[in-house]
Amino acid sequence: MTVKIWWLLLAALLIDDARLDHAREVNLQYAANMPNFVADETAKRFTSTSKSPSWRYADTIESEITIKGDRADRQHVRRDGKPWVGGFERLRGFKWTGGFGTEIRPLFDPQCPTTIDYEAPAELRGRQLLDYRFSSTKDGCFAIFYFESQRYNPARTGHAFIDGATGNLMQFEEEASEFPADFAFAYREERVVWDYVKIGDATHLLPVSANFVVHYTSGARWRIEVEFKNHRHFEASSNLTFH
Repeated sequence: MTVKIWWLLLAALLIDDARLDHAREVNLQYAANMPNFVADETAKRFTSTSKSPSWRYADTIESEITIKGDRADRQHVRRDGKPWVGGFERLRGFKWTGGFGTEIRPLFDPQCPTTIDYEAPAELRGRQLLDYRFSSTKDGCFAIFYFESQRYNPARTGHAFIDGATGNLMQFEEEASEFPADFAFAYREERVVWDYVKIGDATHLLPVSANFVVHYTSGARWRIEVEFKNHRHFEASSNLTFH
């Protein structure tokens, strides 16, 4: 390897490190000051089984979702257009969580056992982004999975798509597998998309869609496609505005 090529590789590594450091700073600040908002959530649920893997439409769940920090509260829940008595927690089948910033700290906090490596440039939804591959060990900082009396925190792998200019996380993709044989879940994946949403005269970075897939050890499978629209009543614990 010539000296010139060696210096070019070193310069590229330094640039990658600087971009990642910037992304850590920007996103950890965002996670510490998560904006509060209200939106209309529409989730379409599909089911299949390990023996019959083709997806079949199950139902559509609509609600008004209020986000305060990283906590979500759903009101006025409707299933297939009809009011659902008992609210979100009494829905049968898989109930989705995540997508509201809980993924950010485990991904970027240097104290967490998460490895992040630059993969390649990527274009998503007409925006030029940077694709970073990440992995986290079992019992890391990501959320624990619960099912009735069971709990387990599996290893995670996935991709983080970052806006190189701002450092903002724009899309997060995570896979969790290698669950214990006696655990209810065998596999789970999540994808969350953020975008710049205008509320009043200000523009804010907020989740606009999410997808979840879960495989149970019983053979049952669920897929959830979620959209967030009509973001409103924005309140923030700080004056962060994203351009």
